[in-house]
Amino acid sequence: MDDERLPEPEPSGALVPPPTNPPTAVATAAPLPPRRSVNEVAVARNVFREMLRATLNALDNVGDSIASAIGLR
Repeated sequence: MDDERLPEPEPSGALVPPPTNPPTAVATAAPLPPRRSVNEVAVARNVFREMLRATLNALDNVGDSIASAIGLR
């Protein structure tokens, strides 16, 4: 048994441990994060749209070349 973990006894000799005070929360005002501009959101959408379009075009070209190779077209 660790003696370090035992609470200090009350000076009056009581057999109960001293009352613990609840921890006090300290809060400060934090600055708000910067908002994204409408232009940044539009650029991100356009980049995603172009990546999706390029991927689908590449898959379409692969499908067309397979169809040509097996004689479907």
